[in-house]
Amino acid sequence: MLYAHAMDIARLRHIVAVADTLSFSRAAEQQNITQPALSRSIAAFENRHGLKLFDRGRGGVTITPAGEFVVAEARSLLRSADELTRNLQLYAQGAAGRVAFGIGPLVASLLLPRLSGSLLSSSPNLEIATVIKSPVDLLASLYDDSIEMIIGNDWQLADAHGIAIEEIAFLDLAHVARAGHPLARKDRVTPEDLAAYPAARPVRLNMGKADAGTFICDNYYVLRETVLHSDCTWTTAPAFVEDDLANGRLIALNVEGLALAKSRICIITLAGRTRSPAARTVADLARQVVRGWV
Repeated sequence: MLYAHAMDIARLRHIVAVADTLSFSRAAEQQNITQPALSRSIAAFENRHGLKLFDRGRGGVTITPAGEFVVAEARSLLRSADELTRNLQLYAQGAAGRVAFGIGPLVASLLLPRLSGSLLSSSPNLEIATVIKSPVDLLASLYDDSIEMIIGNDWQLADAHGIAIEEIAFLDLAHVARAGHPLARKDRVTPEDLAAYPAARPVRLNMGKADAGTFICDNYYVLRETVLHSDCTWTTAPAFVEDDLANGRLIALNVEGLALAKSRICIITLAGRTRSPAARTVADLARQVVRGWV
């Protein structure tokens, strides 16, 4: 294929225009340049490559065999150049390319369906890769550039180095159990009452003493089903189970002396790194969605 630098692209457009119109004057008008300038452009190409592209006679312009070859190659190169221009525009808008990010299990359950739907609707050419783990387990992937950012809570990241943390929302938490659970009949539940029943959790906690049992799973939909069909209690976001709370399938427990802090939701990136346009689009959409949580 023909080698082309920036000026050659314009010259190839001149050649194709003459081939399409079989007229130097009409081609010059189409390309918005003067006819002498068009003639000089094509002559410069012919001189550089030692080829004659067009014959001009009383019958008009005809394409030489060399011209047929060059025009075919030029059309292919111009299609590629135009496609590159379009793709660069899409990439700069965050609408093309690939973006990979990590997301915590709870935030994924709340955010990811809406986020992915919005991204694919607005940017159908974008490739989106997600990894769902606790933020602390995602740090290695952030450090080795497998992912560009993490969306999730930062409660285990106090000792992490080289990261930038942007707070985007606080998420309410509650202790819940199924309707009909023995604790659901109590106006007030003590921590000892709570410890008498197994707990459903997304991660293993380092507890000072053993409790009644634990079911650990980072899939919040599985945790929800487990709690609905067992005596497990669960600390989760009311926003995730709002329908179950509204229809009485789950009950929020009032646990004495065990107030829950809100979960701080953040966007976590490597400090000093420039995000791709697609990653900026993901972050902007994440901020928009989580505004509805507060």
